[in-house]
Amino acid sequence: MGIKRKIKNYIHIKKYYPLSDKTIVHDDGKKTILIVDSQIPTFDKDSASNRLTEIAKFLAKYYNVYLMDWRKSIPTVEFKKYIQNLNDHNVNVYTPFINNFGILKGKKHFLDNLLPKIDFVWCHRPELFEYYLDFFRKNAPHAKIIYDMVDIHYLRMERGLEIKYDKKRAKELLKYKYIETELCKKADKIAVISDKEKEFMKSFVDESKLVTVSNVHNLKVKPEDMPSFEKREGIFFIGTFLHDPNVDAVEILYHKIMPLVWQKMPDLKITIIGSEAPESIQNMNSEKFEIAGYVEDIIPYYEKCFASVSPLRFGAGVKGKIGQALEYTLPVLTTEIGAEGMFLENRITALISGNDDYQKFADHIIEICTDKELWNTLHHNSEKGIYPFSIDAQRDEVLKLFK
Repeated sequence: MGIKRKIKNYIHIKKYYPLSDKTIVHDDGKKTILIVDSQIPTFDKDSASNRLTEIAKFLAKYYNVYLMDWRKSIPTVEFKKYIQNLNDHNVNVYTPFINNFGILKGKKHFLDNLLPKIDFVWCHRPELFEYYLDFFRKNAPHAKIIYDMVDIHYLRMERGLEIKYDKKRAKELLKYKYIETELCKKADKIAVISDKEKEFMKSFVDESKLVTVSNVHNLKVKPEDMPSFEKREGIFFIGTFLHDPNVDAVEILYHKIMPLVWQKMPDLKITIIGSEAPESIQNMNSEKFEIAGYVEDIIPYYEKCFASVSPLRFGAGVKGKIGQALEYTLPVLTTEIGAEGMFLENRITALISGNDDYQKFADHIIEICTDKELWNTLHHNSEKGIYPFSIDAQRDEVLKLFK
């Protein structure tokens, strides 16, 4: 790091830090877990971050839990609310500091002090596992390494390439396939996102290493406390556009599904929520097809819309957008890929169509917006749909990783 960068970082820390006022005391009577992620998890922006946040908060009831951002040596002010949220649940998040002698202490100081205490390292996402495997084997040989796959990235890419071939993505696929089918064998334990992916991974690694740790969702409201069918209008899609399946899903909504819906319901509005929308998506913006971008508070959409729609044609893992809708008792419309690993029942806890059956998906949109009885069935069955993802249902599985 150059001298100018060091000075800039020093000034930034003096001006904005600390990002949290809570001091978390290390308990020598408990084992210690270090979670390493590509960033401080942003629970309100993507499902993987929400999952990791909930897991970290749960683990902090039983262990000393530390979390470190891989990419940023100096977390910026925008992460303050995420750091405070984790600190409030006794998760100690790495941030640099200036000591009593005016010396900046960063990630090296943090790791040097923590390495002798670490019992488990949780590597969240394949890039982290690849980057840190040898480092922790060398510097914390006593620690067990957990590789959290999040989903099987190469499988998602493979499915996407079958729909739309991309030379660069095909090359990237080979890298992920190596990590997820070969390098993963060096982990002590592997967290998979669903039992379906656990079954898939048994072809590559010993089953004893595999533990299912899915998304974590809990019912946030009671069905009777949410606005009724009569008080609702419109539908919405949510998902970050850094994720290829979401880009494809919105393109399908715009070009294939909504034109069919508008033949019967010409005034129905759909809102597209999500950060990092490419120009091709932004250009779709209109009065009836609103590209809203990142929305900090999405709860009003769960309160005012008829449904969350997810016409995913490819992907892997479980879908956070579906779990989050169920948290707020909102009916979900998705595809067979979207329902994969989600324990959903068609017309009981969701409306499910074929991956390429655009007419059926359009019919489902029309139905959920006009059939009060069907809407109420899905609305009141949300708790049934979400229970497999509650921390209570997953507690024993999560703790298996640390035995």
